[in-house]
Amino acid sequence: MMDQLIERFPAQLTEALEIGENATIKAHTQEINKVYVAGMGGSGIGANFVAEFIVGECKLPYIIGKGYDSPAFVDKNTLYIASSYSGNTEETLSALAQVADSRSKNSLYLWWW
Repeated sequence: MMDQLIERFPAQLTEALEIGENATIKAHTQEINKVYVAGMGGSGIGANFVAEFIVGECKLPYIIGKGYDSPAFVDKNTLYIASSYSGNTEETLSALAQVADSRSKNSLYLWWW
C-alpha cells in the first residue's frame, strides 16, 4: 500500500497544482495577520511541506496544529485551514467545530480536501 502511495506522489503534486490553478477564490475583506492549519497524519504533512516552502517568504506567522483543539489566538484575522484527506478526521473536525461554534465566528475559513 505505502509503495503505491509513494509511487503516486508526483501525480498527486500535479493534480494539486491543477486544482490550485482552477480554483476560484474570493478576495477577503479582513486583514489577515496569521495562518493556522489544523491537520493530522498525512493531511498535516502537507502543512509541514508548505511551511518549508514559505519559511523565507511568508511574513505572517504560520502555525500548524495536530490535535483536537484550536488555539485561543484564532480570530477574525486568522486564515484557518482545516486539512483532512478523508474529510472525516476526528481531531481536525473537532478543532474546526471549536472555531466555527465559538469565539471566532468571524474567522476566515478554508476547507481543504
